[in-house]
Amino acid sequence: MNNAFKKDYKINIYDVDARHQCKFSTLANYLWDIVISQSDSLGETEEGFVHNNCVWVLLKYDINIYEYPKFRDTISVDTRVLGYKKFYGYRGYTIRNSENKVIAEATSIAIIIDIEKRRPMKITPDQCEVYGLERELDECPPLDDLISLENEEYSKDYTISYSDIDSNNHVNNVKYMEMSIDTLPKYILNEYDLSNIKVLFKKETNIGSTVHVSSEVKEVSDEEVITLHTITDEKLLTKLQFTWKKNKTPNLF
Repeated sequence: MNNAFKKDYKINIYDVDARHQCKFSTLANYLWDIVISQSDSLGETEEGFVHNNCVWVLLKYDINIYEYPKFRDTISVDTRVLGYKKFYGYRGYTIRNSENKVIAEATSIAIIIDIEKRRPMKITPDQCEVYGLERELDECPPLDDLISLENEEYSKDYTISYSDIDSNNHVNNVKYMEMSIDTLPKYILNEYDLSNIKVLFKKETNIGSTVHVSSEVKEVSDEEVITLHTITDEKLLTKLQFTWKKNKTPNLF
């Protein structure tokens, strides 16, 4: 029984942007990879699938990035199971550089879904035992505490393609983040770095669907910008809230 797990990752050339700085999407992918690595190692899942034909599905991320690793850096990512409440599982994450400095932290909320019925499943006593959890949490972090978008300043439509689909047969969560960022004006992408990512996943969508991405920029100061995003088809799929900090070395595009 162990509620903590750690894994090292090396930043490769395909993980970085024009400044040879690790992409935010790579860090987000590591967060999901370490969850699957831990659950597989403990026998809760096999190749990411919970026994009895169920999968863990992410509902929310809250990611703080203090410093981005560079090309060829080696970082360590650890995750801790914080607890559970009915259908929901809560985790914390810490990312450290090779000098053991904390460069990012995150929390997430996930739910177990029956693959065939597409319905939530209650966390079982066996799963609690695997992680050493004795009882449910008394208090839980709020699920929807994101600022709501009021004015659509930028927008774009996307048709969901095969490459957007993940092992759960729906759009990968990182794709929603990338779609949202692609709507933003170039000055934000050039002059700012993502420092906080809040994402709430409401509903899933599948290959062939067309989604509409709406974005709004709220400039807080010269040093910080907040952007708000929604992704919809005929219903709300995802809400996102990004905080951007002024960077010292602008992008080269």
